[in-house]
Amino acid sequence: MVRDLLLGRRVRDVDLVVEGAAPEFAASLARRLGADLRSHARFATATLTLPSGETVDVAGARTERYASPGALPAVSAGASIEEDLGRRDFTIHAMALELGGRRLVDPFGGRDDLSRRRIRVLHGASFRDDPTRAFRAVRYGNRLGFRLSRETRRELASAVAAGALDTISGDRMRRELKLLFGEEGRASALIRVESGGLDRAIDPALSRRPGARVRLRRLEIAAAAIAPPTWIAYLLAWLGPSSADEAASVSHRLALSGTEGRVLAAWPEALPAIASAARATARALRRSLRGRDADTIAAASAALRAREARRILEAIAAPAPKLSIRGADLRAAGVPAGPAIGRALARTREALEEGRVDPEGELAFALRAAREEGA
Repeated sequence: MVRDLLLGRRVRDVDLVVEGAAPEFAASLARRLGADLRSHARFATATLTLPSGETVDVAGARTERYASPGALPAVSAGASIEEDLGRRDFTIHAMALELGGRRLVDPFGGRDDLSRRRIRVLHGASFRDDPTRAFRAVRYGNRLGFRLSRETRRELASAVAAGALDTISGDRMRRELKLLFGEEGRASALIRVESGGLDRAIDPALSRRPGARVRLRRLEIAAAAIAPPTWIAYLLAWLGPSSADEAASVSHRLALSGTEGRVLAAWPEALPAIASAARATARALRRSLRGRDADTIAAASAALRAREARRILEAIAAPAPKLSIRGADLRAAGVPAGPAIGRALARTREALEEGRVDPEGELAFALRAAREEGA
């Protein structure tokens, strides 16, 4: 909050730090504001949800100790505000503004770093204590247009070389990438990821992928014409042409499951299939795209040449042809009710899309298909 105030940026979050009895303060404040209170006893914090829906986080000033790299911190309450600020990630986040006064608490020179437009860690063990700070450094630097200070780059390189990022769990790594790809300027963010050696630290399969920056930039542009892609589309674009083993390695590292895992597993086959169809006929392209998820289509459009990408965008923008017949028409023609009718209509719709039947011939085609399905 203090960072954004000093930069003249919109303030999105309000965090209050209390020297003393934070739970009691939070409960009293909730009563006075008519807010709902949710306490987090382990970290001595609380969240107030105001009647307007806005939230305020309240925490007691505390210190933290990391038993090992990547581990959650052990929290000790009863600290001063200066000690509390000392556990933050970067100097530009280690400032506090005294309520009811004008005093800026800035023990680590955060305001000076703001004026110098740089990201600087508070101490040499910062990235080893919490390796996810490496990705936060990239994200904040990219968002604000700041550079990493010389000592911060040195400490980051040291942490990467020591394997500190290997201690990040798949779930936490996945969350960091979601946050990274959730902000604009993904191609610029990737430049920072690569320059810090974070790409290989995530997984060797993601290291220095040829054309990755161009694909991410194209995907951001294509997103204006396609339904906004999710973070997985940017991961696919980053990976680009790849083998099944590479996709499996990345999926395992990020602990992907469900739909996201299936999308990544199918990507090595999907990209060349779509590319081949995009160089063939419009019918072949529509057939290749049928049933594919939006993220795969968006990432494929970013990985292909401009002409092929344009054909993909045109194919998905074109309205799907609608049948003039319905199941009732088939039943009226003597087809018994059952799943054969649905399958026959699906085959007829596919034939209509591919130009193998015209609207006048839909019923005859569907009747033949229904007989074949029911055989």
